[in-house]
Amino acid sequence: MNRNVRCSIILALGIVSTTTTPSWSADPENCLSCHRYRGLGRIADDGKTIATYHVDPNYDDRALGPHARLRCTDCHERSEVTVVPHHSTRPVDCTQSCHLVEPGRPEMRFGHARIAEMLEGSVHTQEVLETCNRLLGHPVGPGQSFCLLCHDEPVFRKSDERRVDQETPVSRCAVCHDEQLPVNPRYMYWHVHARSRPARSHAELTRACAMCHSNEAVREAYGLPDTTASYLLSFHGKAMLLGSEETAGCLDCHVGQLQNVHLMQARTDPASPTHPTRLGDSCRNSACHAAAGEAVSAAAVHLELTPSARREPATTATSQPNADRASTEGTRVEFYVAIFFVVLILFTFGPSVVLLSLELLQVVVGRHGPEHVRHRQRAETLLADPAGRRALVRFTLHQRIQHWLLFATFSTLVITGFPIKFADQSWARDVVSFLGGLTVTRRLHRWAGVLMLAGFVYHLGYITWFMWKQRRATRRPWLRVLLDLPMVMRGRDWKQLWHLLGHLLFLRTTRLPGGRFSLQEKFEYFGVFWGCILLGITGSLLWANEWTSRYLSGRVLTIAFLIHTFEAFLALLHVGVVHVAAVIFAPGVFPVSRAMWTGDTPADKLADAHTGWLDEAEQAVAATKGDA
Repeated sequence: MNRNVRCSIILALGIVSTTTTPSWSADPENCLSCHRYRGLGRIADDGKTIATYHVDPNYDDRALGPHARLRCTDCHERSEVTVVPHHSTRPVDCTQSCHLVEPGRPEMRFGHARIAEMLEGSVHTQEVLETCNRLLGHPVGPGQSFCLLCHDEPVFRKSDERRVDQETPVSRCAVCHDEQLPVNPRYMYWHVHARSRPARSHAELTRACAMCHSNEAVREAYGLPDTTASYLLSFHGKAMLLGSEETAGCLDCHVGQLQNVHLMQARTDPASPTHPTRLGDSCRNSACHAAAGEAVSAAAVHLELTPSARREPATTATSQPNADRASTEGTRVEFYVAIFFVVLILFTFGPSVVLLSLELLQVVVGRHGPEHVRHRQRAETLLADPAGRRALVRFTLHQRIQHWLLFATFSTLVITGFPIKFADQSWARDVVSFLGGLTVTRRLHRWAGVLMLAGFVYHLGYITWFMWKQRRATRRPWLRVLLDLPMVMRGRDWKQLWHLLGHLLFLRTTRLPGGRFSLQEKFEYFGVFWGCILLGITGSLLWANEWTSRYLSGRVLTIAFLIHTFEAFLALLHVGVVHVAAVIFAPGVFPVSRAMWTGDTPADKLADAHTGWLDEAEQAVAATKGDA
């Protein structure tokens, strides 16, 4: 069966199937008789792609798009499409005049020539679009309008189910707009309704802009940075990737409120909303940061971490405002903040992983010190004695409660924070969706941070109370009491670490006697202090961004964002890898260390790593019995 016969059969079936279906008057040629079928298509001339010719009939029947009132032959040459099968069609010129058709109304002429004139006065001139099309590999073919570089008429998309029930609102309009004020209420309602909402989501718009602004050839030709990549690295970009339509998108910043997008200007143009003299007001519009200070514009909407500046041409010889200095002088501080944390991760997490691996190697080969059996017997004897067992409690009930509060808040912060950090991953969107959306996820993250800081402040009070008790009992100076706290690192701890490294590398046969807490554990405890303070300060600055931008520079928000991100990543590495491996998966404590449940430590662990603490416990027990 040849193609002519097949198309004739499809046409006949289409006519039969649509005889009872009302058709919108803008389709007098009955093109939808065939084009309403989703499978209508053929293999393209290149033999590699499939050309699809489906048009959703709801697009016309319910006036779902801006071209719903146009005949197909207003855009396509009549002589080419009125025969079946169609002849080869020429490209559509979007700037040509169109004939708008309404039932019972005379035709009206309309065209996009004015938009073409607007583009000539914008940053996207015909010459620019032509150059970009060439550099992109000619996605717009010869004779086609360059409008298609940014626009795609949504005739191949599914119908918007939210718009199906239109009779109720339309009937209200028809009360007046009928015979007395004759208009087409159905079309006018949906026309206003559609124009009152964004035509595209932030994600769709970002993809449209990225076609040129992330293309290496286009960027090199015009000296442009990769603004799409830098936007996706920023706070706004991550929110966009997680589905937020409340965050700032491309047009929110680069087109002023109620302005025409076709008149978009470069940031060097004084009329542009991103010009240094107007950027602060653009950020502080009623839909974004209305209560922020003018310095909020210095925050990096496009986050580029480079060691040197990327200078842009200035429009005047005068100096630019301080709010824009961050964007014109590069991101040196931000770059070195990132480098600092990369180095910090390498020189803290790296050695911790090495020590943990060497410790596990000792377990695998079954290596113990020559005195292991004797120390284990000492530990078992002490644990069998009630007084000895009390002396070997590593964590009191009060301390264990504080630990579980820290565990709960830290886990919540990780679950709610890292999906935002890795917003470009599908699992991140799934987690955020499961939690109830980005707004709920942010709220959970912030209040978990508040609880963690509250626990941290309580722990500081607990330490102060403990030090006061010790000072009253011993009459020692405050500094001496502070340095004698169990979790404070001392000089002998570093000596033990060096000796331990030699033992783990099979260069020494014994370990030095370890106390109640090892240097690694003290270092993790110090990391909790460091992390709570750093995460608390930066998180508060980001949460209170309006206050921050009023009294500090908006650039502080960028630096706080980087510090918050890197410190959280460092904390997760230490807790999720080093700490969890040591207290859960290590053979001596698997499936979980009893220290955080009962405060006890297994005899093997005491014999290997805490022999100095065994000496202290024996002395305490002897003193107790001597007093008795």
